Amino acid sequence: MKNKSWLLGCIPLSAFYFLLMPACFKKAVNAAVINNFGDSITSIKTFRKMHTLGMAEYIAQPIFIQGTVVANDEHDNIYKSLYIQDKTGGIVLVLDGQSLYQTYPIGTLVKIKTQNLFLTDYRHMVQLVASVDSSSGVLITSGIPTPLFAKHIQVVAENEPIFPLMVNYKNLTDTLQGRLIQITAVEFSAADTGKTYADKKNKIGLSRSLKFCTGGTIYLRTSGYADFAGVTTPAGNGMVIGVYSVYNNEKQLILRDTNDILLKAKRCTGAAWLQNLPQTAPKAP
Repeated sequence: MKNKSWLLGCIPLSAFYFLLMPACFKKAVNAAVINNFGDSITSIKTFRKMHTLGMAEYIAQPIFIQGTVVANDEHDNIYKSLYIQDKTGGIVLVLDGQSLYQTYPIGTLVKIKTQNLFLTDYRHMVQLVASVDSSSGVLITSGIPTPLFAKHIQVVAENEPIFPLMVNYKNLTDTLQGRLIQITAVEFSAADTGKTYADKKNKIGLSRSLKFCTGGTIYLRTSGYADFAGVTTPAGNGMVIGVYSVYNNEKQLILRDTNDILLKAKRCTGAAWLQNLPQTAPKAP
């Protein structure tokens, strides 16, 4: 009788033990993944300094960067890429996959294992890619294949707060590449107002010029495949949020979706604004 009571007392403990096993196993696996990705983080600003324009640097050392996804392919204006940023800078991560937004939505904090990847640039825009090929005389890059996502990308947290960096025209430098920025007192040029963001019918990307009231131009670049390519640009003045990019020496803004366009105020007036207007050649006497 005594032995039976002891046996009955052990049944709940045994059950509790087996209930704990999956949880303990899960923690052990997660710990192994975290350890595989290392504890030391290099800032994106420092990481970008490893690159020389026009070159391709192979990353042989186990270097880890960490950043929040600020733009993805949800609205098809960005193709096979994620833009991530930390407090020091941003960078383009090129991935050979589609519907990336389902796995890496905006606000996802990710840690990137950069070992065995390459730092390159396309038209002066710095990016992180899986491979390079220059045998044809032209540098051709490829993104990280889908089966290798887990090897190079670890999701650290979700729903991280994102605050665009407020900048003016004179602060638009390459140090802002890949970062989510906010510009104010801007409007589409007269020639680009009321026009579609891109050529949706023929799937051709276009650049529309945004003029600063204080002088200066940045070009809003939209893919012909974007789901808002056929939407027309507003006529007002105000604020625009987007990811800063470059194409050679052209300053560009990549729009995530049209909710980032808030142009409802009256258009600019004044000397600086007049300098932004298209200049017409004087008539011959």
